Amino acid sequence: MTTVGQIKPQIIGITGTFASGKDTIAEYLVKDFGYTHVSTNDFVREAAMKEYGSIERPILNKVATEHRKKDGPGVFVEMGLDKPHPLVFTGIRSLGEAKIVKKHSGVMIYVDAPLEMRYERVTARVRDGEAHISLEEFKEREEKEMYAGPTDADFNIRGIGEMSDIKIDNVMSLDEFIDLVYAKLGLK
Repeated sequence: MTTVGQIKPQIIGITGTFASGKDTIAEYLVKDFGYTHVSTNDFVREAAMKEYGSIERPILNKVATEHRKKDGPGVFVEMGLDKPHPLVFTGIRSLGEAKIVKKHSGVMIYVDAPLEMRYERVTARVRDGEAHISLEEFKEREEKEMYAGPTDADFNIRGIGEMSDIKIDNVMSLDEFIDLVYAKLGLK
């Protein structure tokens, strides 16, 4: 098993497929190790409400892309770097955001889980109107974020996965999942 090291990482970035367990990891890191959770999605939602009066997923994608192209591909991670350390970032969806994490000696984690399992989680959590989408619509939305283009500002979860330090398939119990994450991060 590959671990990151024996020193608690001061910055952790988490990316992966929809409803794979990213926010769950962040919640546990906050509770067990005192991390500050920074969701880049919160910054995007705030901008979307201000600029378009909506937080529907197509608007969120539009706003995120516009800001990354205008303000820099890692803008949403950069906005959170001044929060109290150690930091755990979720909502990382562009190579530019992942590169900012790595530039600051951070660790990137990529999480995945089977499609049907993730679809059940999404429809059960009733967030941002996701509870009413079909499985086909879910797959289409995800594919747009897996790879939308070659620049550091584009959605590219697939590319971030390739450059991630830790890759986890979340096909286990919650306790096993968290234990595995902690082991791979070198946290006890």
